[in-house]
Amino acid sequence: MSDTEYKFDGLEEWEKRLSQAIESQYPAEFREMVLKLAGKLLKNVKDNTPVKTGHLRREWHVGSIKQRGSEYYIEVYNNVEYVEPVEYGHRTRGGKGFVKGAHMMELSLQEVQKHLPGYLREWMNDFLNTHEL
Repeated sequence: MSDTEYKFDGLEEWEKRLSQAIESQYPAEFREMVLKLAGKLLKNVKDNTPVKTGHLRREWHVGSIKQRGSEYYIEVYNNVEYVEPVEYGHRTRGGKGFVKGAHMMELSLQEVQKHLPGYLREWMNDFLNTHEL
């Protein structure tokens, strides 16, 4: 064993128990966590959406969790026809001016991603503290 290698007794057994616990209980809890994250994104994007009539803000929705291969995803979406020009910006009528985009989804995703490591760390700590391994 070199000076930089360490051996912890019981670590391999603990890792095995953790893996088994996650395999048996992970899908339901993972889905719940993803829905919570999507809810945080939904709240942020609604808060960041400019309001003229409130229609655009009211039309943000969270889809269902879908699986493609080993990856899970969930959509936060808005089907209002003018959501993209508001997000990215657009020329004014007549084409003489430009309205800057609100970037409500982009900014909201950045905010959620900024807090994601702490949220995942908290989720894993909770998982470890509430499940017998």
